[in-house]
Amino acid sequence: MIDINIQKAYSSILKAELVPAMGCTEPISIAYASSVAKKYLNQKPDSIEVGASGSLIKNVKSVIVPNSNGLKGIKASVAMGYVAGDSSKELEVISDVKKE
Repeated sequence: MIDINIQKAYSSILKAELVPAMGCTEPISIAYASSVAKKYLNQKPDSIEVGASGSLIKNVKSVIVPNSNGLKGIKASVAMGYVAGDSSKELEVISDVKKE
């Protein structure tokens, strides 16, 4: 039997630390980063460079970016976040992206 105080402590930690995310977190984190970049840039960039770990790169190339009509990868994630992302939604940044 788990002590009720320990259970409450674990629940409290989980509520503070868990963040809702749309789909796999690798493409979503990239989309979020590009949407935040757009928020702070004063002009349209000529290009966007993504620095990422090997693990993130491996995972993002293998999963479909939500609301992208089946696209995968870093380029799709960056484009979705920059063009249509809402940075205020954090890891649900592209949840409202429409097909258009």
